[in-house]
Amino acid sequence: MFDAILQDRELFALCREECSENDICIEFDELIAEDRFLILKTDAYYSSSRMHNPPPSLDCLIVVGCETNPCYDFYLVEMKDIRSPDGFEVKNIRKKFATVIEDFLKNRFGHIFSNPKYCLNEFRLYFVSDACRMKKRFPGMTQKVYRKKILGTKYEMFLSLKPFEFRGKKAIIDPRLPNPMIEVC
Repeated sequence: MFDAILQDRELFALCREECSENDICIEFDELIAEDRFLILKTDAYYSSSRMHNPPPSLDCLIVVGCETNPCYDFYLVEMKDIRSPDGFEVKNIRKKFATVIEDFLKNRFGHIFSNPKYCLNEFRLYFVSDACRMKKRFPGMTQKVYRKKILGTKYEMFLSLKPFEFRGKKAIIDPRLPNPMIEVC
């Protein structure tokens, strides 16, 4: 799959060294070799300089080649460095994921990403933000504790939305604290 992505002129132009926004970034387990993942800046594809009135889109698509099998993990990531939950709308975030899944992965570049010759191991959707400033108030907070703390907040709505489906895998938008770790598959 990596060769197909790198040989596609449009996808190659979206390749980046990191997936980050201001003080938020995606980290990688040190066991993942640099040649085992690609980061595509999907919002660069859907920019106003490329298309008139572009749809909302995510920050990054991260494709990780598994070490133990010939499959790939897909991580779709939206990051918001905001100071309050008022800084995002659940409906808009959902549209961003829908654009990348339905248009980018299935339609425009379906010949690569939806190609059954490439095995899909995991399909994950991350909304990375700490608008409630929990990380500063509770240093060392785990993802499990974070899930409990967001109950009753705007973030909880993501957990109750209809899951997205891609290539037989279902995933919900998973609220994550900065800076989540991409692990070896």
